[in-house]
Amino acid sequence: MDSSAVPSVGPSRWIAALSVSFLALLAVALVPTFLERQEIALEREIAVYSLARPILPDIKNVQSLEMVRIEQYVSTGDSSFLALYQEDLRREGELLNELRNVISGMPPAYRVELSRVESRASDWRLLHSPLMEAGPLSTDPLAFLENMEDDRARYDSVQAAVLAFEDRLIRDGAVARSQLERRRTWQLWVTWGAVGLAILGAFSLAYLGASFQDLARGETKRRLETVAARRDLKSILGGTADGLVGVDQDGNCTFLNEAGSMLLGYSPSEMQGEPVHALIHHTKADGGEHSESECPVHLALGSGENVRVPDDVLWRKDGTSFPVQLIVNPMKDGRKVRGVVLTFTDMTEIRAAEAALQEAVRARDEVLAVVSHDLRNPIGTIAAAVELLSDVSLPQDRQGEHLEIIGRAAHRANRLIQDLLDVATIEAGRLSVRTKSVDIVELVEEVGSQMQLGADLEGVELSVNVPADLPAVEADRDRIHQVLSNLIGNGLKFTPSGGQVAVAAERVPGGVSVTVSDTGPGIEAEMKEHLFDRFWRGHGTNLRGAGLGLAIVKGILEAHGTEIDVETEVGRGSAFSFTLPTAD
Repeated sequence: MDSSAVPSVGPSRWIAALSVSFLALLAVALVPTFLERQEIALEREIAVYSLARPILPDIKNVQSLEMVRIEQYVSTGDSSFLALYQEDLRREGELLNELRNVISGMPPAYRVELSRVESRASDWRLLHSPLMEAGPLSTDPLAFLENMEDDRARYDSVQAAVLAFEDRLIRDGAVARSQLERRRTWQLWVTWGAVGLAILGAFSLAYLGASFQDLARGETKRRLETVAARRDLKSILGGTADGLVGVDQDGNCTFLNEAGSMLLGYSPSEMQGEPVHALIHHTKADGGEHSESECPVHLALGSGENVRVPDDVLWRKDGTSFPVQLIVNPMKDGRKVRGVVLTFTDMTEIRAAEAALQEAVRARDEVLAVVSHDLRNPIGTIAAAVELLSDVSLPQDRQGEHLEIIGRAAHRANRLIQDLLDVATIEAGRLSVRTKSVDIVELVEEVGSQMQLGADLEGVELSVNVPADLPAVEADRDRIHQVLSNLIGNGLKFTPSGGQVAVAAERVPGGVSVTVSDTGPGIEAEMKEHLFDRFWRGHGTNLRGAGLGLAIVKGILEAHGTEIDVETEVGRGSAFSFTLPTAD
């Protein structure tokens, strides 16, 4: 064949083709590594946030206990509270050191936050340290009452600083996760662009090389290269995690990649030639009809511009929907739009992470609401009684009554704090039990005797029916005592005056079954599934307690390797039972 038919190729075209290929290979080699290092740094930062966050609630709880010890000591003058205060102070120091080690590699702003917490805590302790230090008293508890408001104000300032630190960790953690997702998205798109650039360079070199062949061999070679290019494109499209849908000018599907097929449930042949909007984008997330004029595919076909929708839904073949981020890029021939490429990213995991973050914030607010509400009453009672004792000269018997009131209020506050700590320990999976042989008969009768006064005050008959020949069980005595107290207390609380609460135990294969039943109103079926949720107190508006008792019961029994069963009937009462293994 005449060589004159071979087109001439200038050096500039070779240089351009080689440059494009070199840049593409350089991008493929370096860009993912650079982005991966940024991802690793963000993952380390998120790990630090995850380690630091659980420490702050522990610090707040310990500081709360310190405040309780101060108030208990001022109220009672009992020096045993000094030792408890010193133990809490030591625990606070350990937590602060642990937090300092965790944030040592974080930006200086976090060390500033920690310094603010320590500074306010130091100011707070400076006020009451003459009262709470061991050894001869340098400040009389009664004289310190004048400084209680200042001490409480400084304590509130410390709590506010800890809460601000915690909020910053939550906020910055969310930002870091968002940045990590963006980095991953960028890595995907940059890698895709670099591969596309490499393919473009390969095509350029192939075209220039084919120009030096005669037309017959060149045609054959181009045909083979086209087949190889299609295979490469198919591999690339199959390797991406995002769904890709090709759409023609009429809005019908021209191709569907493997990831898109898996996400939508349609095979490429089922989608081929079908209207994309009517098939997968016909309905909004709220169930309303999604008009074709608002569809991003048709918007891009009409305008010739890129369209991005960060929050939308697509519909699978089985009729279910899933959240997606949509990007529609027009395919143009000159100025004319020949079709579009619809890229969609499954946002299910991201939305779930956002929901989990919102749930964590809601749980924190819930704890604060319960603490602020349920601690206000006993603290207000203590404050009123202390004010009366300090301002009015009362007879000895009346002083004793008010001191008893203060003691009961402090006990209620301390019980709520202990319940909150127990729930936190259970949810963190750190609740441990120390089992040994326990006389279940003696334990049940002891708890029943202790709860009898409460039953008398409620006007409820409390009966204990435990055979004397029951075998010993393998259990943590204190924790099972707590379980029985909570179950009996719940029965007394919900059983109307004149009703009955019964405690029974019997031998069963491999153990001893304990049942606490009542003649209360029973539990509706829709409420039964929430019985053991923390802070759940039913739908009543005048229910007592923080809603922690049954959550603690469930956690303690699970730590013993057993479960609690509930039998209930509306209008007739409820029965809670559990089984403990016999001791060897």
